[in-house]
Amino acid sequence: MNKTILLLLVMTIAGPAFAQDMFRTTCQGNLARLDSLLEGNSVNAQDFRGRSLLHWAVACRQKEVYDYLIEQGIDFNLEDHDQETPLHMAVRFDNEEYFNELVSLQPNHGWIEAYGPSLMQKAVMKESQVFIKLLLANGVDIDAKNDRGSTPLEIARRIGATAIADSLLHLGADPNKVRTIEVFGAYMGPDRPDETPLIFALNFISTEEYEFGSVFSTDGSEFFYGVDVNGKAETRYSKLEGDRWSEPVTILSHESYGYNDPFLSPDENRLYVISSRAMDGIGEPKDYDIWYVERTEKGWSEPINAGPNINSAGNEYYISFTKDGTMYFSSNANAPEGDEGNYDIYYSAFKDGEFQEAVALGDAINASGYDADVFIDPDESYIIFCSTREEGLGRGDLYISFKNEDGSWTNAINMGAPVNTVHHELCPFVTKDGQYFFYTSDQDIYWVSTSIFEELRDERKR
Repeated sequence: MNKTILLLLVMTIAGPAFAQDMFRTTCQGNLARLDSLLEGNSVNAQDFRGRSLLHWAVACRQKEVYDYLIEQGIDFNLEDHDQETPLHMAVRFDNEEYFNELVSLQPNHGWIEAYGPSLMQKAVMKESQVFIKLLLANGVDIDAKNDRGSTPLEIARRIGATAIADSLLHLGADPNKVRTIEVFGAYMGPDRPDETPLIFALNFISTEEYEFGSVFSTDGSEFFYGVDVNGKAETRYSKLEGDRWSEPVTILSHESYGYNDPFLSPDENRLYVISSRAMDGIGEPKDYDIWYVERTEKGWSEPINAGPNINSAGNEYYISFTKDGTMYFSSNANAPEGDEGNYDIYYSAFKDGEFQEAVALGDAINASGYDADVFIDPDESYIIFCSTREEGLGRGDLYISFKNEDGSWTNAINMGAPVNTVHHELCPFVTKDGQYFFYTSDQDIYWVSTSIFEELRDERKR
């Protein structure tokens, strides 16, 4: 199962019982039960992603429930945390009937300006000729720019959707409005974040796709990151050649297996990833294990499993290392039966060329739910990880803990705003020079100055 999808499932199940029943019942199409649950409650209830019951009815193709909700006066343009409405769900799930009905409900043409660019973006990302033509027929501008300044043609070319790009040109898209994005110099450009996070390498690394799990080499000349492509992850790479960064290329992908959460070993001769790859490399996808590829004169080797002291019959996620090669990672190997979303953080020492038996961290770090995506400072002075807890600000927040003088860890604290938001924050990484903290939020890679750590350390002392 895709890592992000699993976390969404965890959060839905972990939510308040009422909300869980409301949205699950909608997706199941149980109209009688939904009617009962709505007694005395707002039909415009929203889940932890801000999605309404109508979002769910459209996504789950429950027409009877959809009709019922419209009759109940639900806000059919209610936006979720990504500013997406049920119209966007109709495009995402290829449902022309729902889309046409929702358009017919619009009081005027204001939806075209408000949502046209993002709807067109979604149609292009799905490579849906049908919805591109449907949107154009409804008056959406073929060159409408999204909030990143990208036209549909630019998006199509960026993601390599050649057939869609050709079709857009045939339909009248203006190629002169397509930008060429190039980045130069250290950290891919002159802009540097302070204590306010910035999207990293906008329209070059962080694009309309879902990017996550990034890591720089020690000298800052190589950049690896994960990208979700239609539900399957791949690992991409860019290199600083002279003063210019090379166009990102995919270095690990497979038609059946995902490869993501890249992280370099301390000597940087291995690139570690997580993958659902079968042990023989040809069988059906399995649970997620930690794998690595080695540098060779001809490029990267075939993936090698990290072995039984790391991997289990459950899922292993994310990887980071101390200076001496100790690996930190997360696993649900010991999750209670029926609670596969229960992950803990482990470490495994590297001795005599082998990883030792993994040891779980204590309750200062590991809680009773999802604790994963761990970054360990190479000197082990702090640890950052993703967790889903009651005090969280969104779907998954980043937490930090500091090492005490006696070697124990302080109780982890929420890193708070502006790092954590209503979205899902994950995949932490700190550059080897200690200056910048990278993480993923709202399907983009962000970075911020590590000076925020000192404030959090001071807060921990108070």
